[in-house]
Amino acid sequence: MEEIRRGLPKSARATAGFQNQGGGGGGSQEGISMALVGDSSETLQELGDALVPLLAQRPELRDVRVETGDRNSELAIHVDRERAARYGFSAQEVASYVGIALRGTPLREFRRDGSEIPVQLRFADAEETRISDLSGFMLRSAAGEQIPLMALIDVDLRPSATQVTRVDRQTMLELKADLAPGATAPDARRAMAAVMSATTLPAGYGYTFEGAFRQNDEAGQQMLFNTLIALVMIYVVMAAVFESLLFPAAILSGIGFSILGVFWLFALTGTTFTIMASIGILVLMGVVVNNGIVMVEHINTLRRGGLPRTEALVQGCRDRLRPILMTMGCAILGMVPISLSTTQIAGGGPPYYPMARAIAGGLAFSTVVTLLFLPTIYAILDDLRLASARGVAKIRARGNAPLPAAEG
Repeated sequence: MEEIRRGLPKSARATAGFQNQGGGGGGSQEGISMALVGDSSETLQELGDALVPLLAQRPELRDVRVETGDRNSELAIHVDRERAARYGFSAQEVASYVGIALRGTPLREFRRDGSEIPVQLRFADAEETRISDLSGFMLRSAAGEQIPLMALIDVDLRPSATQVTRVDRQTMLELKADLAPGATAPDARRAMAAVMSATTLPAGYGYTFEGAFRQNDEAGQQMLFNTLIALVMIYVVMAAVFESLLFPAAILSGIGFSILGVFWLFALTGTTFTIMASIGILVLMGVVVNNGIVMVEHINTLRRGGLPRTEALVQGCRDRLRPILMTMGCAILGMVPISLSTTQIAGGGPPYYPMARAIAGGLAFSTVVTLLFLPTIYAILDDLRLASARGVAKIRARGNAPLPAAEG
């Protein structure tokens, strides 16, 4: 795209640009948009045409354009009421004659054997009627005078949009742009907001990013909900398997630390958090929980074999050091090629590298967490379990203690 842009000749009549079809998400090849809202479509079009050059000056944006759908030609016909009344015609009659000339007129249905067939009366070659052909149509006045149809109407052929979008009962006009290389969606949003804050809009007109970023916001909320549901289901399954509420909490704590590793790697590499990164966190949760389950179950097995807690923790970490390092190393190395590439979904969608970097960064950090912090958290939660058990035992002992005998 950049090579084509540099090689295209400059023209005063036209501006060449690209319109990407990828979804939002912060990649450098994806488009963003902003919506102008107001009452008049014509005013919105004028505002959009005036804002396009201002937005195009921002280095974060490329190929700024007004999105009005597919452009088509519209035949605008205006009836001159005074001239029509002078010849004895009403505006409605003239409009009806124009409709007959261009589209014909419906007749009564043809009925036969219980079937109805619609019948339309039209002039020959009405599908190919042009503006110049209307000059041949004549109207007969009440006095029998022949009046040219074009003498009663004003005809204009102008471009028109094929769709009108409304938001909160107001007409909306969308301004779209592509991201410049190295720019992110938040950068482009701030650039658009800076231009709009320096622009004075007419009363009753404004702009919003709601329509442009609503899809990303809804996707982010859905991914957050999915993540919470996944955490609840993981906790319920582990609580049933371990028959404990504390050990699953120790394992889930590793997920929080691994997410810190995701943002740590994103900060170092300058990666923008996108919906693909959220998907990477969901994948990361399963791997981190799996390592935690293997570690805790081995520690519990050693304790059931008679080892004290501290020795079981140390021995469990030694026994599971090599398997965890092998698992994490293979997974991280498998993500390296994807994290360094710019491959996109279907060639123009969100890129894969945020997902791969989220998995790699989270796994690298969770490896340290699993080997160092998980045993510590295990010991803290086990102390809480023992303390709560002693407290419950004391309460039960007080409840079962015999009451002192009454004197006298």
